[in-house]
Amino acid sequence: MIHGLIAVDKEKGISSHDAVARVRGIFHTRKAGHFGTLDPNATGLLLIALGQATRFFDFYVKQEKLYTGLIRFGVATSTYDAEGAPAGPLRPVDLAAVDIESLLAGFRGRLLQVPPAFSAKKFKGKPLYTYARRREPVRVDAVEVTIHELAGRAVDAATLEFRALTSSGTYIRSLAHDLGQKLGCGAYLLELKRERIGRFTLEQAVTLDQAAELAGAGRALQAVIPIEKLLEEYPKMIVNQAGRRCVCNGMALKASDVLRIFPAASNDFFRIFDDEGKLLAIAEKEPHNLSFKPYLVIPSEE
Repeated sequence: MIHGLIAVDKEKGISSHDAVARVRGIFHTRKAGHFGTLDPNATGLLLIALGQATRFFDFYVKQEKLYTGLIRFGVATSTYDAEGAPAGPLRPVDLAAVDIESLLAGFRGRLLQVPPAFSAKKFKGKPLYTYARRREPVRVDAVEVTIHELAGRAVDAATLEFRALTSSGTYIRSLAHDLGQKLGCGAYLLELKRERIGRFTLEQAVTLDQAAELAGAGRALQAVIPIEKLLEEYPKMIVNQAGRRCVCNGMALKASDVLRIFPAASNDFFRIFDDEGKLLAIAEKEPHNLSFKPYLVIPSEE
C-alpha cells in the first residue's frame, strides 16, 4: 500500500468525494480521504491522503488556505454562489463608486461567520445541505474565523476580483454573501480557486488525468508525496532501537533514546524516525519533563 499525499489540481464540476473515489481507483486502494472539502464548482488545490497518511487529518485540516476568485454584486443567491436561485431582484451596482478598501477592511481579522445553508457543515450529524434541500429551516450558530489577508479590485461595474488568506473553517461563499449584505445590494461567489493549503501550493499539484497517466505508465509514485516528507514543519527526531520499541508500543520516549533532533527546536510535536529512515510516529513533548509521548503511531505493516 502507498502511504502519502497527493496534491490534486481539481477541475470544475466534480465534488471532493468524486475526486477521492477516482484516486482510489487510480491507485487501487480503499484507504484514501481528502483534507478539506472543495466545492464542486471551485477549482484548485485538494489534498488527498493515501494509506496511513489519512491519519494526519487533524494536522492538515487546521492549516491556513489561500483563495482567489470573483464575486458578483447586485443579487444574493440561495447557495451563495452562481448555482443558486436569486434571493431577490437584481439591483444596480457600480463598484467604481465604492470604497473597496474600506469595504474589505471590515472583513479582515477575526469575525463571526454563519456557514451557507447549502454546505457540508454538520448539524445533528447531517450536512446542512440535506436540510436545505428539504427546505427545513435550521438555526446554525455563527463560528469565529480569521481572515488574515483580503484584497480586491473591481474588474467591471458588478464584479470584484479578490485574494483571501483565511483560517480553516472559513467559507468564501459566506464571505461573498456578507460583503453583498454590507454593501446593501447582495452578492454571490462567481468563481473560486484554492491556491494554497499550509505549505502546499497549486504549483505542486497534478490533475486527476495526469495522475492516471502516471499510474498507467507504472510511475504512480511520482504523483505522491511520501509520508516521510509530510509535516516537515515539525522537527525530525531519530531514535535508537530501544526508542523504536517504545514508540511502536505507544510508550513514552525518554531523552536517552534520542540519537538526534534536527533542526533543534522547542516544539510541541516531533516526527519520530528510526535510524533507517522509517517514520514511526508523531510524538508530543510532555510539558513537565524531558519525555515524548506518541500522539499518532504509524503501524509497521498494513
